[in-house]
Amino acid sequence: MIPLNNAQEHSSYGYGAETDFYIIVTIPLLVNIFSFLGSLYIFYRTFVRWKNDRRNISLSFRFPFYISITDFVYSSCILMEFTYVTFSKSEFVNNKESVTWPYLFCEIIGLGFTFIVLLNILLVGAISIVTWLRVVREHYLDLGRYDYKVWLPILFISSIIPLSTVYAHGSRGYSCGTKIGYQIVGFIVLAIILVTLTTIIICYASVMRAIRKIKEVNESITNSHNNLVQINSVERKTFKKILTYILVFILQYVPIMIYNVCGFLKVRHVILDALIPAVISLGGIGNIIQFLYNEGLSANKYTSNYKLESNEQSQQSNNTMSEL
Repeated sequence: MIPLNNAQEHSSYGYGAETDFYIIVTIPLLVNIFSFLGSLYIFYRTFVRWKNDRRNISLSFRFPFYISITDFVYSSCILMEFTYVTFSKSEFVNNKESVTWPYLFCEIIGLGFTFIVLLNILLVGAISIVTWLRVVREHYLDLGRYDYKVWLPILFISSIIPLSTVYAHGSRGYSCGTKIGYQIVGFIVLAIILVTLTTIIICYASVMRAIRKIKEVNESITNSHNNLVQINSVERKTFKKILTYILVFILQYVPIMIYNVCGFLKVRHVILDALIPAVISLGGIGNIIQFLYNEGLSANKYTSNYKLESNEQSQQSNNTMSEL
């Protein structure tokens, strides 16, 4: 919900007032319901894992859990906002009035959307950097209690941007977010998306190169057949996992980049306005799909397919790869 609309009152920019209303409300509601339920499922699986294994939960569980927190908060806000809009259909369609929450509350919701989306973007970038440090640099990074060394920097950045642009948030006719004429937030988000996308591509490409180097070393050893088979398996699984991380991020945020550019060019359409609050939640759906692929359907499966951590600070190359 970060990208801005070019008008705060409803205008004929689609297929008629009533049709536009259904498009704008239905698409975000449907997608965010799935994202909301998927986040709850990850919460449940993480709780079961913690309950049955009282030790520190591995990063392969914690990172999807952290991402699901941002997805859950975002989807909850969207469901709350568009449910409110649904009950104000007549005012929106017949009287062409704004149907968002009262001004102050709408401004707070807009700030919240900016904060949570930035948090989601930066969290994905942080995950790629931690993975790069562990696999490529073979550096066991102590993330601190509750991984505060990951959370504090991204929480600070995610907070400082919306708080410094409070004036830019408020009603947009049918929803709350960035108001018309305030493009600074769009520029900032566009830049952060580009930097994060570049970061995850570079980090994960380095991870794949590191695994291939280990594979080449093992190929030169005549008695390492079992290790080679294991490395080939890890390489395939790692490639699939990394590819899904990148594709989900692209699916989420490239449309927002396009939408922001359209906003800068004063181009607007009802389909774009409906898709933006939906595509962000596609990340939540992608997160649950990837979680099920990596961890399986059974909540009693205590061992992750790809572990991201080991309790030892000094690790062998094969152990480093198996962290994924």
